[in-house]
Amino acid sequence: MNILRSFARPMLAAPFIVDGLDALVRPSRHVEKFEKVAPTLERAGLPPVLASDARLLTRASGAVSLLAGLGLAAGRAPRTNATILAALNVPLTVVNNPLWAVKGTKARKEALSGLLRGAAVGAGLALATVDRQGKPSLAWRMRNSRQQREAIQAARETVRQRYVTA
Repeated sequence: MNILRSFARPMLAAPFIVDGLDALVRPSRHVEKFEKVAPTLERAGLPPVLASDARLLTRASGAVSLLAGLGLAAGRAPRTNATILAALNVPLTVVNNPLWAVKGTKARKEALSGLLRGAAVGAGLALATVDRQGKPSLAWRMRNSRQQREAIQAARETVRQRYVTA
């Protein structure tokens, strides 16, 4: 692993680790934020069963966030953990920055800033999901292998034709 990855992955995972641990240990603040936006999310299609036990949902998402964040920071299955965190980032960003529910110019600017920050973190996680650490993709390796086999077969055929006809 190069120096950039060894620094970037823990930094990208740090907010998820801290928030996940906080949601596990002290879920009340997270539940309060969720309950503020739950009616709007239900109108948007969130199943009511998820909103029925907000404390359990908060702790479960905190545990997932913590574990995936630790995995990404440690470099264990980084693409899988980055995918999990990217999927978890969307609802967390929406719940933590309800732009539609705030009133006042300053509060709207803060919510918009939080949404954009969440989008930026999501973009970083999306990049981490496709990072192969310099290794080519499976599709490229298969295509390259096939091309090499075809080139070897063509070279053998050329040699055969040269010595058989001579």
